[in-house]
Amino acid sequence: MSNCYQTISEENAKKENKGIILITLLWVLVGLSLLAFNLAATVTMEADLSRSVGDAEQAYFYARGGIEAVLYLIAYPDKDIKKQEALFPFANGQNHYLMSNEKMMCHLTLQDETGKLDLNFIEEETLERLLLGLGVAESPKALIIESLLKRRKPSQEVGSLNSKQIKRFRSVEELLSINGVSRELIYGVPKKLKEDKVGFQPGLIKFLTVYSGSPQVNINYAAPQVLAALPGMTEGRAQQIVQARKKEVLMAEDVTALVSSEALSLTRTKSSKTYSIIATAWLRGSSTRRSIKVVARSHTSAKGGHRRLVWYDEYWPSEAETSLASVSELKLTGLQR
Repeated sequence: MSNCYQTISEENAKKENKGIILITLLWVLVGLSLLAFNLAATVTMEADLSRSVGDAEQAYFYARGGIEAVLYLIAYPDKDIKKQEALFPFANGQNHYLMSNEKMMCHLTLQDETGKLDLNFIEEETLERLLLGLGVAESPKALIIESLLKRRKPSQEVGSLNSKQIKRFRSVEELLSINGVSRELIYGVPKKLKEDKVGFQPGLIKFLTVYSGSPQVNINYAAPQVLAALPGMTEGRAQQIVQARKKEVLMAEDVTALVSSEALSLTRTKSSKTYSIIATAWLRGSSTRRSIKVVARSHTSAKGGHRRLVWYDEYWPSEAETSLASVSELKLTGLQR
């Protein structure tokens, strides 16, 4: 009888051992499966990243090509004015141009630099209104205005007894030397939008320039924030101008009906010879975009008919500067190359 019980116990022990081994094997298989899944996900992610980098690189050089094409077309325009204007149709505060081939697309926007407030001419009231519109708090706002006006204050010129000269800003980036100004305030910051999308809060570089050489602002190209910052202007009036220029260029006779009396002397509709070109390129079927920007000035005696004042290899454009929806009704022929 005792031998019988012993045999049964041994068989039960063997079954338990087999069960433990089976469970152990199952856990090993689960671990190997998770490892394989993570490895596959990593490889896929690396492949996507590599593809995205490659797409961005191609888009960058195509965007450069787009800028070179537009600079040439501006420097050597068609003798037929209507044909030249049709090449760069105006809509929503900027001129547009499209370049494409079977593989790539590039949307370029042209903006007159007089559509921005010139740092070397901006008045204290206008600067205060601009900073307020951008949400700058009272304390840093006052510090920025005081420091900027002090920085721009005329000083005795070296070697002269009588003449004085203004300390001119040579670039918007020089604002970093002004107390209270941060890189985020100049260049802007990313912001979270609805549906987990990422947008961009623009900085001062979108609204200020040092290249216009004029205290006047071109209302055809000025951003709503710039228009609202002018004396006597409101956000409502700024939006009226934005709506009025959606499909056509505003003329001098339109100014008095749209601009406050206080801002009349500070506005214009005539374009200058200094302009920004923003190029955004991408591969067809790819979500990767690459944007670059150049500020240039037309100059007949210069090589290529223009001078490049500043170049940005990395640029985060606004939605209006990248969206083709705003120009869907325009006949953008552009270049097919």
